[in-house]
Amino acid sequence: MTLFKRVEDRDFASLWAAQSVSQVGSQITTVALPLAAVALFDAGPAQMGLLNAAGYLPALLFTLLAGVWIDRGRRLPLLLGADLGRAVMIGLIPITALAGILKIEGLYLIVLVSGALTVLFDTAYHAYVPTLVPGRSLTRANSRLQFSVSFGQLAGPGLGGLLIQLLGAPVALVFDAASFLVSALFLLRIRHREPAPAPGGRRQIRQEIAEGSRAAFGNRHVRPVALEAATFNFFSQFIAAIYVLYAVHDLGLSAGVIGTIASAAAVGAVLGALAIQSLVRRLGFGPVLIATMVIASTPLVAIPLASGPAAPFVLAVAYFVQGFGLAVSASQAVTLRQVAVPPAVVGRANAAYRTLSFGVLPLGALTGGLLGDLIGLRPALLVGGIGLALAPMWVLLSPVRHLRTAEDARPRPAEVSVSAPES
Repeated sequence: MTLFKRVEDRDFASLWAAQSVSQVGSQITTVALPLAAVALFDAGPAQMGLLNAAGYLPALLFTLLAGVWIDRGRRLPLLLGADLGRAVMIGLIPITALAGILKIEGLYLIVLVSGALTVLFDTAYHAYVPTLVPGRSLTRANSRLQFSVSFGQLAGPGLGGLLIQLLGAPVALVFDAASFLVSALFLLRIRHREPAPAPGGRRQIRQEIAEGSRAAFGNRHVRPVALEAATFNFFSQFIAAIYVLYAVHDLGLSAGVIGTIASAAAVGAVLGALAIQSLVRRLGFGPVLIATMVIASTPLVAIPLASGPAAPFVLAVAYFVQGFGLAVSASQAVTLRQVAVPPAVVGRANAAYRTLSFGVLPLGALTGGLLGDLIGLRPALLVGGIGLALAPMWVLLSPVRHLRTAEDARPRPAEVSVSAPES
């Protein structure tokens, strides 16, 4: 018996393979891109900040429009176009660098456009998965996709570091560009063709965005999870903005030790992705989602408390535990949105959700950096750790805790009629 016997299973396998390849490639870029900026332009803190901002901005500015576009047409062509576009944009970096014509302003523009295409791909594929996979199998499908993300985080940085040593940072980016081409080839193997959206449902973009926002934030299951995600992401970036400075200056850790600690988080994430289905079967969908949100949110309180020779071990354990909890809860949150929101608005609802949860990232980083300057790194990290630990409060008393399966969150008839496009 083959692992993917049915046509729909083979179609999902193609999507899964596409994501797996591109995730590893994207993690190579996470390492290679900032090093390329330093190697090519001797980029300083301000320039690195602009480079990061260029990557974040599309999530804040473009996601809602992407959601409207996704719900107006078929998702697979958008996935293909985003992959091909990213291959071209990332491929331009080594080509123009080797030709001696790349400027740092051009690098900002490439990162901005590539970030917009990534927003389009990520939002579209979350909306596309339910068209390939029956609702009862969404937990399994999303756990496999989450495994690819976690494995990419584990394998990608190490592979990226090796390629950078052998080829240099700009040339290493060729492998990420190639990964998007391979991803597109896998997507072309998908046989399933989505039905065209029903005609006559389009309205003004503002109205369609509002409809998606109501579908997400008006849903009693999705709303508390969205608020938890926004709080978690805000304080995660708050901590991330000053964590490396604290690890280097206050704890005296080397770059190698800091990298090993980060790898512990990836190992935890891989194990979490493997455990999702078993946990849900035994404990239930809602209890697992809430419990793993707590597990993901609480360990980083240990960062400002760690000291002495045991500090690296304490930090590695904290990030390992967080990685495990985050892999499970992130996958479950995706499944919840796919099930709880009517199919006709899932793209826009997902876009509204991601605009809130991702839009706070630069604000959290800015706040963490400013507070670190004002009161010191250790006290600021304590504030960030406590804020992060409080994130699950949004879901602890919500209806999510009563969900035995994801299917229990399906919208009621009244909710469907409110959210569905007008004919």
